[in-house]
Amino acid sequence: MPCSAITLSLATITAIVSVAMLAIAFSTDNWLFYEVKRSSILKYASEKGEQGALVNSMNTQYYYYTRTKGLFRICYPKERPPTVETYLSPVETHCMNIDYFIPDTDNVTKNFSEEAMTRLHMGRAAIALFIVSFFVVFIAFWTGVAGCWRRSPANITSTAILMLLASLLSAGAMGLWHGEEYFEKEKVVGEEYYQQWSNVRDILELVTSNARY
Repeated sequence: MPCSAITLSLATITAIVSVAMLAIAFSTDNWLFYEVKRSSILKYASEKGEQGALVNSMNTQYYYYTRTKGLFRICYPKERPPTVETYLSPVETHCMNIDYFIPDTDNVTKNFSEEAMTRLHMGRAAIALFIVSFFVVFIAFWTGVAGCWRRSPANITSTAILMLLASLLSAGAMGLWHGEEYFEKEKVVGEEYYQQWSNVRDILELVTSNARY
């Protein structure tokens, strides 16, 4: 077909661009943005009185600080909690690693609720699917090179199938990530999530979460 070379060229270019964008997204720390209005929370505590535990938590717990979250790190673009060990990321932001408990040497997860374990498994599986999709793309690259070199229709078809598989794996990873986000917002999965806070109705409006994807 006269358009085969053009179609193959366009497919190659779009594949390169899409893989590059996926790799950038995979490595960034801006999937979620949590804005914590610390001054408003302190004002709330002073007005209500007897909120010593809340004030103490604000100065020690990481979830009372404005932060961004990626697949691997939680970063603090503004203030950072003094009790949490952080390091400078490649973009000069103070970050800490997300613990997926692999391996769970101290058996910490035995105290997790069913919802917390489901969320943890979703997070693990999302990263695993992304990694597998990159591996499939790597294989597709070599089958594509072989197809162009030998002008083999079978190799070109194999490349197309592998790229389709990589796309499905990436889509599945995104679905799992959205599932993890849903559990964070709708299920009780830990003290760092507002469902488990006391006075939640009063202070919920002081903490906002936005997805960036």
